[in-house]
Amino acid sequence: MSVILLLAWLFVRKYSGVLSNAQSLETFGLLMGWGSGINYHLSRLPQLWHNHKRNSVEGLSLAMFTIIFAANGSYAASLISMLPVAGPGFLHRSASYIYGPVGSIFIDVFVLIQFISLRKVRTSPSSSESALP
Repeated sequence: MSVILLLAWLFVRKYSGVLSNAQSLETFGLLMGWGSGINYHLSRLPQLWHNHKRNSVEGLSLAMFTIIFAANGSYAASLISMLPVAGPGFLHRSASYIYGPVGSIFIDVFVLIQFISLRKVRTSPSSSESALP
């Protein structure tokens, strides 16, 4: 995250003579929003890979992912529902904030698929013999 913060800061400093102070702050905020969403989504990939390698979702809470899924869904829906009334610049200004929850929902779907498919593997009769204690 510190690399993205540094790049955003350097970008704003480079163009601070061209952009007004308000534009610089908005640009910095947009870059931070995108950086935050990208970092958050990249942080989920090791969990997906770890589940795949272990062929297990042991330790993951289905309730937690369900609540996170619902929270991200309602947040994304609230932002998207504002598109018709918020004006033409709203989508540009809030795209990174829409990307965050929608991308999280997308990744959480894969976690839920793993949870369902690996749960079946763990409870099937043939896999119970090879399961680790």
